[in-house]
Amino acid sequence: MNKRYRVNTNEKGLYATPEDFEQLFAKQNTDLSRLSLQLTANAEKAECCFILAVRDCFFRSRVSKDRVHTWARRMVIRNAIRLVWGTSNDILGESGFEFHLQPSDLPLEALRESLVILTLPDLDRLAFVICVLERYSILDCALLLRKAPQEVHDAIVRATNHVVSIEER
Repeated sequence: MNKRYRVNTNEKGLYATPEDFEQLFAKQNTDLSRLSLQLTANAEKAECCFILAVRDCFFRSRVSKDRVHTWARRMVIRNAIRLVWGTSNDILGESGFEFHLQPSDLPLEALRESLVILTLPDLDRLAFVICVLERYSILDCALLLRKAPQEVHDAIVRATNHVVSIEER
């Protein structure tokens, strides 16, 4: 007889709590907001993306405590893709959150980098941010974007060439 054993409780503190995510979002607010903006290239979509990531982490996640940071970034990426590709059906209206991004305290160099990234076409920008900045594999990125790995690779090459050419000026 094959039995499955499943841990149903958080007795030993194995799983992240909403408080764990609350602490992470408080500490990483600027970084996660920047990631949202880099992925969406639109302030309104970035705010929506951030709100949805918070919601998903607070209410729809069952993740181990040691993966909180990675999971939050993954939720930002997933929601940004939905917003950029237009696969959302009034997802902002169902969020129940109201959040306003704070002015950035990022160094000027990071802001310049973000501005260059914002000028890229959607696929190139998403592939560049996910693979180059977030260090996902091309295959993982292709699965997230529902594109062929070669399309993702080509998008990264185009984006990298664009970013380098702007920096050389």
